[in-house]
Amino acid sequence: MKKINAQSFWIKKKNSSYIKSHTIDSPKENELLIQTVYSGISYGTEKIVYTGAVPGSQKELMKCPYQEGKFGSDVKYGYMNIGKVIEGSSKFKGKYVYTLYPHQTHYVLNESEVTLISESIPLKRCLLTANMETAVNGMWDTLPSCGDKILVIGSGVVGFLMAYLLRSIPSCEILLVDSDTKKSKLSKIFNINFKTQIPKNYKANIIYECSGNADIINSLSKHVKDEATICILSWYGDNVSRVKFGEEFLSKRIKIIFSQVSKVSHNRSKYWNNVQRRELAISMLNDDRLDHLVESKMINFNKLPKFFSEMIKGQKFFCKVVSYGDK
Repeated sequence: MKKINAQSFWIKKKNSSYIKSHTIDSPKENELLIQTVYSGISYGTEKIVYTGAVPGSQKELMKCPYQEGKFGSDVKYGYMNIGKVIEGSSKFKGKYVYTLYPHQTHYVLNESEVTLISESIPLKRCLLTANMETAVNGMWDTLPSCGDKILVIGSGVVGFLMAYLLRSIPSCEILLVDSDTKKSKLSKIFNINFKTQIPKNYKANIIYECSGNADIINSLSKHVKDEATICILSWYGDNVSRVKFGEEFLSKRIKIIFSQVSKVSHNRSKYWNNVQRRELAISMLNDDRLDHLVESKMINFNKLPKFFSEMIKGQKFFCKVVSYGDK
């Protein structure tokens, strides 16, 4: 069987990484050889992996679909990939696909494991697919409706997408909160109300926590109505938070939901599977404003080790695009 040269990005235990050269098998029947055009870096999740902050109890449960290696040891990780099919059936050959593959130059997947990208949606914008799925699942977990008063905490990619989707519900009052004043200008483009802190007497009936800051949870109990829901879309890694459940969480009968994207919400699992949800997410990216959530300055694949070493010291970013050469 013909072997194909490939390179992949690996995290080495903690705060270190490298590019690995290796070979992969050529595609079999119903398989596709895909050449990566772009991959995306999800700041919150990949920082947890890079810094070795995955809790020991979650090292098996939080694997991404095509991960190789183990958390805490050498691991190939990532889940936002745009590629061009260079070998395979006529239905796919020459077309661009979205997959959940890590940062790697070439790879082989079954036809059933890829999602075709519509020509109407720019390729780099499609890197937001995984985050859009997260936002969709958050809505399915909480079922917001007309007239709800909703607070979104954190204006990273997931926070903005959450507020963006909620804005489509008639007569909902949406407030996006983030301490970064630079996000105010972007919120105006999306026509989303924005503040740098929660108003003193503001009380919502649904809060979406997207900041990645576990220490904020206690303060949220003061900004919800009785019987309200707090939906947590952040992954805190091994960060420990002391939640005061004996205070307003109890007296207000507050419901706390953790929304996690690997499974379709139970509220919709009878009607949707992961593949259908991914197709839905891509179709929802047909809005030019969403390009503001994709960083314009790209990182060359070969520079990933240097970028990750600097990422943990620098500021947060939106979806960072990794380039692999010409399309």
